[in-house]
Amino acid sequence: LPLLADVERTAVQAVRQHLHALDPQQAIEPAQSEEQTPLTPTLLLRALLDRSMYTSPDGSRDALYLNLLHSLVPDEARILAALSDGSAYPVVHIAEPTAGNPVYVLKNASTVGRASGVALPQNTPLYLTRMIGLGIAEIGPGAAAMSDEYDILRTDSTVRAALALGRRGVRAARVVRRTVRISDLGRELWEAAK
Repeated sequence: LPLLADVERTAVQAVRQHLHALDPQQAIEPAQSEEQTPLTPTLLLRALLDRSMYTSPDGSRDALYLNLLHSLVPDEARILAALSDGSAYPVVHIAEPTAGNPVYVLKNASTVGRASGVALPQNTPLYLTRMIGLGIAEIGPGAAAMSDEYDILRTDSTVRAALALGRRGVRAARVVRRTVRISDLGRELWEAAK
């Protein structure tokens, strides 16, 4: 009997998630009553596996895109919009002046935050790190044509603080130049959502 109740709860959870996927406007889950079993990792995994058996490729793609969009904060959406035309923006990583594997004091500082008008430009390195982790933005090699933009980026207060933090005696911190642009997945997400 307890196994049957567990299966029923899992089925109800799966139906709720399926209905939520069909109507994303209902982003707020109904309040759980005291009689309901709280959602556990086991129940969630089971419901996802059950749902995967009946999901079409379009449904799977929509679920992925919804999950990615739910993962973004508004400033990250602004950065995605700025990258959506295929533009590349300068990025710098600041590392200690050590030999061998670099020890970074700052990664993914970029002008894309200010260019896109984010509310918290000092968080641009965090935003880019999260977006790269989600696979919707990607880091590329530095661009010699962006020399002036890299110089402007070095005047950013976050970058200046990292340069001071990374300095070791008379040895200056290393500045590693890179670029950021939208990834293929980011482009697909943008096209599907706009």
